[in-house]
Amino acid sequence: MFPFIVFLRKLRQKLKDIFYGTIISTVVVIFYGTFSEYYIENPIPNSGIHSLFESFWWVIQTITTVGYGDVPIVSFWGKLNAIVVMLVGIGALGAFTASLAANMVDANIAARLGERRVNMKDHVIVCSADEGIADVVSEFNENALEVVLLDTEDPKPAKGSYTFVRGKCSAEDDLKNAGIGRASKILIFPERGTSDASSADAKSILTAMVIKKLKNDSYIVLELLKEENRAHAVLAGADEVVVKGSISTLLMTSAVTSPGVSKLFYELLRGKDGYRIKEYPIEDGFKGKTCSEMYKEMDIEGRVVLGFRSEDVIKIRPAGQSVVTWESVIVMEPNSG
Repeated sequence: MFPFIVFLRKLRQKLKDIFYGTIISTVVVIFYGTFSEYYIENPIPNSGIHSLFESFWWVIQTITTVGYGDVPIVSFWGKLNAIVVMLVGIGALGAFTASLAANMVDANIAARLGERRVNMKDHVIVCSADEGIADVVSEFNENALEVVLLDTEDPKPAKGSYTFVRGKCSAEDDLKNAGIGRASKILIFPERGTSDASSADAKSILTAMVIKKLKNDSYIVLELLKEENRAHAVLAGADEVVVKGSISTLLMTSAVTSPGVSKLFYELLRGKDGYRIKEYPIEDGFKGKTCSEMYKEMDIEGRVVLGFRSEDVIKIRPAGQSVVTWESVIVMEPNSG
């Protein structure tokens, strides 16, 4: 597999070199043919060329082999020069056309190798793929979010639409290829193949630091393997930190003490059973109102306010007389999807 990838990369570079060369040669032929034929044929009264546009028109129909015949070349030197333009021009244009088609193939090769630069906006970058990547991608797709997966190998999940970019999550050039400058959020999962949990967390924290260096306002969600590394992740710039297994452990214990709680939260987060939990920025019209007023307006829309958030502080269902000053609201709402 490795030699084949090396061959494809060399082929891509060769196609790029040929493409630019054919563009230059085609432009040179057009300029030469236009000015040379005008210079030779313009002084001759019965010639069809008496302006640069007529000469340009003749060159274009000649090298494209259309040959309308509406612009006659009458002089000996004009015809001799035309032969040169025909032979060189048809070859140059043919090479350009073939190279253009080859570069379309090159784009497909680049996509297959994951070596193209993403041109997206407000997409989500997923750094490293864990065992649940199919569900992650599918969830983002259902929320109309484009996904870019940055990893050393394409996991090829069974479901979900995404763009794969081959590279290392902590490498600046690879992050740029993934469109870090215009991404809305970045998810960092522990790197696969790292047996030591502390080493895996250190790599994830390093990735967060590199991302913040490239885009200081990046919103980073980082998954850790060890709780004691949470403070380091926050210092590195992670906006939200999830410790692997911590949520599932809480749900399992809740299922024992309060049967059905784990099922309820699973269904609300999944959004497949009629309702879902979503977070929205609070509109200016709600700022300064009481929570009671906001609760009533949300109820009319079929939404139940669960809490509010400002940065890392969550306030669960404040008293009705409290004034709305938070940045966003967390609601339970019908799942329209």
